[in-house]
Amino acid sequence: MKEFLLVISMWGNTGTEWEYIGNQIVLQEPMTEKQCQYIIQDSKWAQHYENEYYKMVVQCYPKECAGQESCTN
Repeated sequence: MKEFLLVISMWGNTGTEWEYIGNQIVLQEPMTEKQCQYIIQDSKWAQHYENEYYKMVVQCYPKECAGQESCTN
């Protein structure tokens, strides 16, 4: 069974596009992809932003991608 981790990352808007700015937190509790997708549903999260140029993004990544700059798995 492939294991997934929940990742919350920070993004900044350059005025033309969103770019990853290098900050993230990772829930170190491996789960199935189905479990992770259930947790990250938009309806389960409340978002409050005071700065329109920054946002947090919640995603699921395969556990074997941890610590890599990109993941193709």
